[in-house]
Amino acid sequence: MTIHWTIPLKILYSVAISCFFVLPALIGYALRLEITRKSFWVLGVYGTVVFVFIFLQLLFATLNRWLTYHYRKRLPAAISSSSSVRPSLSETMTENVNEKVIGCCDQFKSLPPLSTIKSTSSSKIEIEQVPVEQPPLTCSESQPSQETTATIKQQVSDKDMEQPPVGRPATRMGLAVVGYREEPGLFTKCLESIKQLEYPDPFKIIVVIDGDAPEDKEMARLFQKIFPQSPVMVLPELLSVSFQKLRETKKEQEKVEEDLNDYYDQLLRTTFTLPTDTKPVCYMQPHQGKRHAMYTAFRVLMAAGCEAVMSTDSDTKFNSRAMIEMEHALYWFPNIGAAAGDVRIWNATDGALSFMSSLRYWMAFNIERAAQSFNRCVTCVSGPMGIYRTHVLRKFLDDWITQNFLGMECTYGDDRHLTNRTLLHGYRVVYTHLAFCETETPVAFLRWFKQQTRWSKSFYRELFWNARSLHKHSPWMAAELFYQGIYPFVLLFSIFQILFSKSPFILCVWLLSLVMIACIKTIYSIIVTWQLQFLAFPFYSIYYMVGLVPAKLWAIISLWDIGWGTSARSAAEMKREMMIWSKLKEALPVMIWLIVLLGGVAFNVAIYLTSPDRISGIDFFGLGSPASDPNSIVFYRNPSIF
Repeated sequence: MTIHWTIPLKILYSVAISCFFVLPALIGYALRLEITRKSFWVLGVYGTVVFVFIFLQLLFATLNRWLTYHYRKRLPAAISSSSSVRPSLSETMTENVNEKVIGCCDQFKSLPPLSTIKSTSSSKIEIEQVPVEQPPLTCSESQPSQETTATIKQQVSDKDMEQPPVGRPATRMGLAVVGYREEPGLFTKCLESIKQLEYPDPFKIIVVIDGDAPEDKEMARLFQKIFPQSPVMVLPELLSVSFQKLRETKKEQEKVEEDLNDYYDQLLRTTFTLPTDTKPVCYMQPHQGKRHAMYTAFRVLMAAGCEAVMSTDSDTKFNSRAMIEMEHALYWFPNIGAAAGDVRIWNATDGALSFMSSLRYWMAFNIERAAQSFNRCVTCVSGPMGIYRTHVLRKFLDDWITQNFLGMECTYGDDRHLTNRTLLHGYRVVYTHLAFCETETPVAFLRWFKQQTRWSKSFYRELFWNARSLHKHSPWMAAELFYQGIYPFVLLFSIFQILFSKSPFILCVWLLSLVMIACIKTIYSIIVTWQLQFLAFPFYSIYYMVGLVPAKLWAIISLWDIGWGTSARSAAEMKREMMIWSKLKEALPVMIWLIVLLGGVAFNVAIYLTSPDRISGIDFFGLGSPASDPNSIVFYRNPSIF
């Protein structure tokens, strides 16, 4: 009998399989159902589900790691579309640049037909050119001898005849860098790492600066310092706003929705200076947030003919093989629309928090995202490094830029929503650990807390989008979302219950159970990486308890706040952040949480010390008389004693 998998059946299947994790966990926790008991240790149904989930997560992550090496070995590698050897970017920068006059975005305001738009010099976008002196090239450096040229051509020709290339044509790639008042040292390292990227063919580069104020010109100067003779364009109006006006006008004129992607491409080719294989381009535009900068970058690269776009932030430093490995991941399975890479921390030694964050990053990417990748449903392609097929972006880019939540424009969670749109259209999203980059992580606690709050906001907001695509993907996607979304609040309930349990020994055993769970992933990490630094990961539980749990709680309370929520980059903004009132306002949620947390511990200890019939630690841990059972996410107290 053949089963026709209609959409209702797919939804029913996903819900049924997902309930395998969700319902037993919730029912087991609410009713305190037990699996087994040993002295004061009681393993409940909820704890069993957690352990099964972690086991499957580690299994899937391991399989994805193996498959990554398998695909690298078995699948054909990308080869250059031409027989010539690709010059490095540093070499191509010395070529003469034939600049093209671009039209002003004011043309979009009147929205004339495409046939009436011409590239003229009467209307220009301001070009901010920063001259950089270059040493003159000698004749021997700039013009190789005819004999040398003939020898090289003959060697290449002979090699091609002896060993014909085996593989597939390399994807036409574009690289999008977006940033806002980035710290000069970080931005310089980012651009220098881009020049060192390896790829069979030349690729197009665009840098979009989210701001056109005098303070934003420092990034433009750094761009021209790293890429001499490359133009910097200043857009008087956001490209997203210009195209929004165009869509509204088209809709009014023709009364129907139509695909304007080809029209956008032709318009940009006619009026803009597009990046080429040898000439990166930088755009400055009015400050409106990362999403609008990404939109400009994507649209320009699509108009330039790119088949895939790799996006990054302005504080990211690439490994030289990152682009090759990311492009290769797009060919693992049919219907892959996007891929994520491994993000590491370059300032891990700056403090205890940054070190713990580096360990947590490894877990997040090499366990959590790797497990999702095995099921082809990575739920977030991280901002520092991600790759998207352009034919996928064309399907939803205009909807992505106009996303609203609670009647307000969405200004954070850009990468997660971009991933969700990809999943919603039925495309697969994968992760490869072979492509990696390095980025900065906060060292100060309050800056880290704001970052975690913003990420948590986007996670809970995007749950509504995740629910719409669950039936199109593996049930593991639903299980992951349940674990990430519900676990902190089950933990929160346990915290309040245990803090007022009148026994400090229950609190100690509960904390011990959390450390034991962390040790499972710690052992796995050491086995995979052979790095003993992961022995410190159980101490991340302190930051989780003190900072991450209140961040998730505050994220839900403040979902209405659309502010970006990150700390500043420029000196002026950093000075404003150091104001006492600003610090107190940012620290208020953490302060309230610590008061509740420490108050509960003090109450617990005080009641225990003043109780005349308290039991000793020896009795509690089963070394004397029968003991009580702690109540936690894994262990439940014995109702026959309490």
